[in-house]
Amino acid sequence: MKQRTCIKEIAEAANRSFEWEVHNFLRAWVHNHEDKTLLQFDQPLDEYLANDALRDLFLNTRHPIQQLLTNRSIACHLGRRAGAVYFDPITGDPLLAPTEQRIYNLARRMDSERMHVPFRSVHPNKQTEAGDTADISTYPEGSEEIRYNSGNHFSSRPANGNVFDEHSRHCRAKSAANLHVLFKRGFLEDRLQDIKELAAQMHDAGETQLQFFVIYSRHSPEEGHFGTSLVIMDPANPDFPRRVMVCDTLLKDLPHHPRWWNHFIAEYSHVFGDAIAEIVEDLSHPLQKVNIKGDNPYRHDWDCPYYATSMADALADLVKNNPELLLNGIAADVHDAMKTIMRDYYQPNNEIKTRADIQLVNRLKRWKSGRELIKELVSEVSRKSSYEL
Repeated sequence: MKQRTCIKEIAEAANRSFEWEVHNFLRAWVHNHEDKTLLQFDQPLDEYLANDALRDLFLNTRHPIQQLLTNRSIACHLGRRAGAVYFDPITGDPLLAPTEQRIYNLARRMDSERMHVPFRSVHPNKQTEAGDTADISTYPEGSEEIRYNSGNHFSSRPANGNVFDEHSRHCRAKSAANLHVLFKRGFLEDRLQDIKELAAQMHDAGETQLQFFVIYSRHSPEEGHFGTSLVIMDPANPDFPRRVMVCDTLLKDLPHHPRWWNHFIAEYSHVFGDAIAEIVEDLSHPLQKVNIKGDNPYRHDWDCPYYATSMADALADLVKNNPELLLNGIAADVHDAMKTIMRDYYQPNNEIKTRADIQLVNRLKRWKSGRELIKELVSEVSRKSSYEL
């Protein structure tokens, strides 16, 4: 995943152009909806357009973001590629236009999950009434925990759900024949129960071909960390897997197990019995080592879904291209084969990329997740118009 460097001055010029487009859009909206300008009071028009018109649009329009996206220039700016964005070299934050940030923040307040654009909004408690990002000194009393956990960065549960759905569509598209990618909300034990039931159904139907199941899930209700698994089932024996390999991201190096190993074993034991612990193999990748002591704690939550998706992607590709390795190869060879596929995080010599390079990759992936949601919304609008991003 490569980035073209965007010069700050170019990004600032694009943001100024965006501000002008939104200003004109709101002026036209106010002209056509004078009965909905509830927050204008005695403000002069230009002052109202600068302060409260956008909030009135959100309060009085059924689909405000879709309404904004009917303007091609606004849609193209919100859905621009990462190469057109300037990222702060210290924080990694994208340089957003003031009204652009306001749009994401106001959308964050909406009830609709699909309006939460990933990694571009702040918690409602950190916003001004108009939707700007508030100064930290104005945060309400009792918000120290929010302040600590996320500074001015916060990805809501709905936004996380939108990232999950993005990854799920990508990975599940690889399911075919005897490859089953189980990428659904829930926990590891839920997916293992699914596998056991599917294997039993295949057994009853007389299926004889080995079945490969790639799982992406949170570990358990007690431990919400994401991980992946490969479970190989013989329908002739639907009660116990032929091989199980699991992947986490928090170990230092193999053969040391990750911190959450006991959660893997517990969930597998609940479904397949205690004997399963004897065959579970570790394919974990030390991707979280780029997060060091002193890093903001939210970084782990931001990056984990991308790491786990990369591992699930690699396992699915190996099922398609080298099932013999997964059946009979040693775990170390499978681990190395995954590295050759996970080029976002590994160098050509299979050494893990540097901390700076991995942070850049994740920064671009986060921006892409927001762009994917914007593109979906544009697609809805474009069914009745003539443009697309």
